[in-house]
Amino acid sequence: MSLEDWLNNHWIHEHRTSAQEIQDLLHSASEDLRSAEIAGIAAGWRLSMAYTAALRYARAALYASGFRPGREREHERTIDSLGYTLISLDPQTIRLLHKIRKMRHTATYDSVDMISDTEADAAMNAAVDLGKKVLEWLKANHAEFLK
Repeated sequence: MSLEDWLNNHWIHEHRTSAQEIQDLLHSASEDLRSAEIAGIAAGWRLSMAYTAALRYARAALYASGFRPGREREHERTIDSLGYTLISLDPQTIRLLHKIRKMRHTATYDSVDMISDTEADAAMNAAVDLGKKVLEWLKANHAEFLK
């Protein structure tokens, strides 16, 4: 399967991005991570902010590739798209991001107290690592979107 197959299945749509849009996503992801480091924030909210940052990084890669996710299963497909944008990304990273996605759901809709500090730290580390990889990928493949 490829992003073209996804397009034909209407899982994604064509999207023309701009340097400003990519910069906004990268900046917002950085702010999410910075906010998640504020002392005293519950682990569930820290995990949620880290997840949002990771989702923004994945979205930046998808946008730079000329696509945006459809509404159905948007978060899931945004994460899965990393397998087609950052093709050298370890599949284990995508599995971890899906695990974090499910934990974020628990923190958001059930209880933030169901998430441990260890899980929040793992989500933070995954988001930071993904951010570095997306930035390297953008520099190598889509430098026109970086200022």
